[in-house]
Parts: sequence; C-alpha cells; structure tokens
Amino acid sequence: MSGLQILAVVILVAGAVAAAGAGYLLGVRLGATARDALRTDAEASAADAAEARALLAKEVARREDPLRADIERVLSPLLERERLNNELSHLNGRSTHRDLTALLDQIASRGNFAAVVLHDEDGWPLAASANTEDLDRLGATASLLVLLADKLGKDRDTAPLSLMVHNAANHTTLSRLFTVNGQRLSLTVVAAGTPMTPTTLDPALVSITAELAGVTQA
Repeated sequence: MSGLQILAVVILVAGAVAAAGAGYLLGVRLGATARDALRTDAEASAADAAEARALLAKEVARREDPLRADIERVLSPLLERERLNNELSHLNGRSTHRDLTALLDQIASRGNFAAVVLHDEDGWPLAASANTEDLDRLGATASLLVLLADKLGKDRDTAPLSLMVHNAANHTTLSRLFTVNGQRLSLTVVAAGTPMTPTTLDPALVSITAELAGVTQA
C-alpha cells in the first residue's frame, strides 16, 4: 500500500471517529433537551393538578358551608338543652347552712340565667340570685302559674306544672311549680335568648328540694 493510500485510510478513519463523536454529543444534547422538556412538562402538570385540587377543595367547601351552617343551626338548641340539663343536674348543695341564695346563684351561673327566684305559693320571694331585678313581675308570673294550676288542674295529672312567657326583648321567663313537704313552691328564671322547654328546670329541683328538706347532697 502506497503512502497516499495509507493517508486516505487514516483520513477516512479519523472522519468516521469524528462523525461518531459528533453524533454522540448531539445525542447527549438532544437527550438533555428532551429530559428538560419532560421535567418542565411534569412540573407544569403537577402545578395544574395542584391548582385543580385547590379549586375543587374551594368548591367543596363553598357547597358544604351552607349545609354545615344549617346543621349547626338545627342542632344548636338541642345541644344547649343538653348542656342545661347536665349543668343543672350537678349542683352543689349546702343544706347544712340552708344557703338558698348560693344555690340559686349556681343555677343562674350554670344556666346563663339573668335571674333566679324561689317563690311561695302566694308569689312572695323566699330567695333570689344575685342581681335579680323586677321581683314584682317575676312574682306575678309565679302567682299566675299557681292560679292556672288551681283553675285548670282538676286532678294531679292535669294540673299545669310550668309556665313560659316570652317578650319582645327576646327574654323568656320560665316558672316551675313543685311541692316540698306538702307546700307548693315555684322556681322562676329569666333567660335572654337561651332556648328552654317547660322541663328545663326539672334537674335543678332535685337539689332545691333536698336543700329545703334538709337532705345533704352527696
């Protein structure tokens, strides 16, 4: 092989190597570009998915809020009545000191009542919670309950036991008639916006009856 031929072969081999190297580098660059494009697309897709989830969560919350508010509005009076029943069922009696005022103060505090008064059957106050006002009006409500019990109660089962009066100021007066040692008494409370039923005060009567009868509560 002549020197010229050898030179031609070397040139061909060098060209092939250079072409292969250029192809490899081009492939690397194209691969990196493709990977960058895929990464960008993945990040964009993730961002779109996150935005979609956020929008969906907002839409679900928007639809659930009115329903949740309606449920809370319906359950609120029931929960409040349950709270009152629980609170008034666990009063601390102090019968050895006959401290009725302290017991009525407990009822006022636990029931969120503006006033609590214990009346005899003629409507005269025997004890009242602190800051109680308008005793005459409360006495009139208690007396009206006794009158209704006498007029409407032909026997023990039909006699009314409680009376509720609601005024324009959203104040509710509840009077509950009960008997201790054969004497009729009434417990009267005033609440502002607190949902009550005719039997709201029944749990408190246990402690009051024991207090008046001189029975020490456990």
